[in-house]
Amino acid sequence: MLKIKKWLLNVDRKYSSIDKSKFDFRLDQSERTSLFNGGFFNKFLNSLNQTDFITYPYLDELKHKISEYNNLNADNILLTPGSDVGIKTMFELCVNPGDEVISTSPSFPMYEVYCNLYGGSFKSINYEENLTYSIDKLIELINDKTSLILIANPNNPIGDYKTEKELTPLLEITNKLGILVLIDEAYVEFSPGTLKHLTFKYDNVCISRTFSKAWGGAGVRLGYLMGNSNIIKGLSKWRLMHEVTGIAAKYGCFLLDNKYEMENYVSLVNNEKNILTNKLKKCGFDVIPSYTNWIHFNDKDNNIKSDNILSKRKDIIYRGKTKIPHDNRDNWIRLTVGPDLHKQDFISKILNKS
Repeated sequence: MLKIKKWLLNVDRKYSSIDKSKFDFRLDQSERTSLFNGGFFNKFLNSLNQTDFITYPYLDELKHKISEYNNLNADNILLTPGSDVGIKTMFELCVNPGDEVISTSPSFPMYEVYCNLYGGSFKSINYEENLTYSIDKLIELINDKTSLILIANPNNPIGDYKTEKELTPLLEITNKLGILVLIDEAYVEFSPGTLKHLTFKYDNVCISRTFSKAWGGAGVRLGYLMGNSNIIKGLSKWRLMHEVTGIAAKYGCFLLDNKYEMENYVSLVNNEKNILTNKLKKCGFDVIPSYTNWIHFNDKDNNIKSDNILSKRKDIIYRGKTKIPHDNRDNWIRLTVGPDLHKQDFISKILNKS
């Protein structure tokens, strides 16, 4: 018998083989839904040369630009190939077999997957009827086995957001106990604001970020962690030999140099969320808005008509058959929102309930 970690036999991983390039409307995974204009993207393509592919990556420029963008020092940054790898690195730093990891239910599925991979025990608090979770109840789960707490802010998949004031009791207690807290800010650009300043206020707080959502870089796998120099020093011991590819680094630099593109896109998305939410509500739908780039909606017939409209389209990929806490309907539809989504014909058909 192969000498592998026994608990891995019980870890189930899912893999998607869907070719996203075949869909005109990619509305399932919170990616950017519209293309950059040709001139903008071609400018990046024209900046590439053979040495970007032949040589090992140069990453100092990207670290400098990320540091400058966040008003931090370079030793407060760890580059990662996507924020999911940054989250995994947190487990490598502090989770041993038998340790307990705390988050919410529901939450980003990889939290529990990584916990299982490292032999930990995943503890979670449920969402309440007002579709948020109790910090006090989360604190009640902390014990001497707790080694990591994960807070998605905004949360995935509900999309709610916790303020600094709301999180303070948790951070005060965990800081005294030396328990690391990761605040996952994958959707922060669409939210009321970042909590990165807490990495200076508390010794135990780390922030994860990604270029996959608002920035339009899901395909290059680029993210980073922010924390005090001691945390980053510890995390850096687990870094890959070359944290990200040279192409990813160059794309990240390009996006940061042109951050107005991201800011404009975020403004358009947030405006579109408001428009679409209002239209759906006027037509009798229940809508769960979010501080992300998606919405959930359903109606009294459990989205039978809406699901039928979307499923017939071969150019649309979306997320249906989802559940919302404290609601007995099992066919909520989650749609990634992009600019002018409400103008699409399939949205018009959904809104026309006659």
